[in-house]
Amino acid sequence: MLTLFTIPKPFTVHIGVIQRNALASWRRLAPAVEIILLGNDAGVAEAALEFGATHVPQTPANDYGTPLISAAFAQVRQFSRQPYLMYSNADMLYDESLLAALDRVRHLPAFLLSGQRWDHEIQTDLCPFPPEDWRTLFAQRTVRGVLSGPSAMDYFVFPRLFDVGMPGFAVGRVGWDSWMVWKCRQDRVPVIDATTDIAALHQNHTYDSLARGCQHQQGPERTQNIRLAGGLANLLTLREASHELVAGRLRSPAGWRGCQSRLATLRPYQLLLGVKRRIQQAAN
Repeated sequence: MLTLFTIPKPFTVHIGVIQRNALASWRRLAPAVEIILLGNDAGVAEAALEFGATHVPQTPANDYGTPLISAAFAQVRQFSRQPYLMYSNADMLYDESLLAALDRVRHLPAFLLSGQRWDHEIQTDLCPFPPEDWRTLFAQRTVRGVLSGPSAMDYFVFPRLFDVGMPGFAVGRVGWDSWMVWKCRQDRVPVIDATTDIAALHQNHTYDSLARGCQHQQGPERTQNIRLAGGLANLLTLREASHELVAGRLRSPAGWRGCQSRLATLRPYQLLLGVKRRIQQAAN
């Protein structure tokens, strides 16, 4: 039913622990869930073997050596044997609520499904956890975790044959995820916020494993991604989702979120968002 793919960081220090935790949670989802790991950083091939994943070692990269998320999407479409694809950051934990949410929307010919994450401090190896401990971890997410904002889109689920025509974005840098929301809204493809229904747990970490530190919010690769997106006005978040999935029911957002959703496809609204982001960027 689903192919779940990611481009892991090197499996070293704490990031190695939490990436193995993530793979353990993905492997628990269902026997039919296919996992694909892209890239050839330290420990990726070994992790693929350990968790029964397909390993695609060569992924095109930019001039800085950062893999291109656009190329990864194209590669997975070739390798996948499932009708639905899911990109996820490699530090995310999921339970069966993910598959239940997919089941509720898969009647749609095209869609982009995402949701906000719950940030958790997890230092330990979760791989040996028995099923009841996994259930407790997810059940306590609202107590132990902190809900991140609507711009923190760490996963996307979509039909394998659906292609947004993504430019050559670098993975792990600002812009590509928000551009996907913008593009889908422009093309009248449903963007579904499943925050309420999907238990998505993010394991907090530093960026010590990266050669140049955290380049997510700054640096030339961020600038390149924004340029490829067509500018700051072409970035939307889950605030502008066209639909919500709540208690298994697909509905239009209400209240202020509904107002933002209706305005999202209007160019003046997008340009105002771009101005707001430029002001925020200058202030930082």
